Amino acid sequence: MDALKKFSQFFGLHPLVGFGMFAVDLMMFGAETATLGFGWIVTASVAAFLSIPSILIQRFSYKDDWGSAVGKGLLVGVLTAIPTALPAAVPFIGGILGTVNVLTPDKPDKPIDVTPTPVSEE
Repeated sequence: MDALKKFSQFFGLHPLVGFGMFAVDLMMFGAETATLGFGWIVTASVAAFLSIPSILIQRFSYKDDWGSAVGKGLLVGVLTAIPTALPAAVPFIGGILGTVNVLTPDKPDKPIDVTPTPVSEE
């Protein structure tokens, strides 16, 4: 269980970032398709703008260090800016891994002592 938690922390995205950027990517792909690719400038601007909240959510809510948060946020932003729907799978999978990480309980620091205390007979 500990290996799964480490893996999902390393590769996962906060569920809000993963599923949110997945939804934005699909919406922007629909707009690009309707405008025959001329909406790419709007898509790139929206993706660049949403990279900043993604970085902050990864840092402060998902507890990534700054390097990981910036890397994940910029990666998701660049993938969202690509004018196809195929890169949308990456934030979706990252959101699934992040959900696993969030829902997996943390291991306690020290074991709980469950031995009964003796009762004095006075």
